[in-house]
Amino acid sequence: MIKFIASDLDGTLLKNGVQYPSREALELIQALREKGVLFAAASGRQCPNLRRLFWPISQDMVLLGENGCLVTYQGRTISQTPLGQELAMELIGEILAMDDRCEALISCPEAYWLLPKTRHYLDVVLNRWKMTICAAETPKEICEPILKVSMCMTDGLDLGVAEEMSRRWQGRCKTAVSGKEWLDFTLGDKGQAIRAVREEFGFARDEVAVFGDNYNDVEMLDEAGHSYAMDSAPEAVKAHAGHICHRVEDTLREILEGL
Repeated sequence: MIKFIASDLDGTLLKNGVQYPSREALELIQALREKGVLFAAASGRQCPNLRRLFWPISQDMVLLGENGCLVTYQGRTISQTPLGQELAMELIGEILAMDDRCEALISCPEAYWLLPKTRHYLDVVLNRWKMTICAAETPKEICEPILKVSMCMTDGLDLGVAEEMSRRWQGRCKTAVSGKEWLDFTLGDKGQAIRAVREEFGFARDEVAVFGDNYNDVEMLDEAGHSYAMDSAPEAVKAHAGHICHRVEDTLREILEGL
């Protein structure tokens, strides 16, 4: 029996640029919870953003934020995997030294920090993505634990630049493409987060179902007994899934009806 479900958001539960979960999705998540199934939003987004997106049912959800580097439940931290200040500062400095196409986003437990090079980037973060942010003039102003550093290219990620950055940082941290604009640098991943939740609640691998669509979901897909990749996912991501899914809500309804 499935007891825990985790779903990526952008490109998975939120398809085609949709910014909010559907009423159908919220009702299904609530119905599953009433049947004893715990649900997690598993995203590169920050946990405060996830709380707002799924309010009011988020109080009964696991929030798996920052690509798995921060996992919380009912206000309690289950696991946290910081990047480390020295490593983070070196990485931030490298991104800031690149041309204006490449911007840095620094993820801390309760807010994102920006050191914007252009007004366009600041406007996108505030108006399109609606993030909780703090602005800094230098990286040294950031005193909170840094969970994730992201390189953002608001006009679309240049895969050549992403591959070069991944090669340069290989062995020092994990890199993953997490959307059309993002390359993320972390020490944790969604797979580690799933293991932390399983250990916390005593779930067996076969009691876990996950949904994902991108390279930052691969470790999570590998950790679940029931894994679903979206039909829009790259073939390399689909290879890690046991099933292909067109719409998360349809599969959630099938799981609910099978309980």
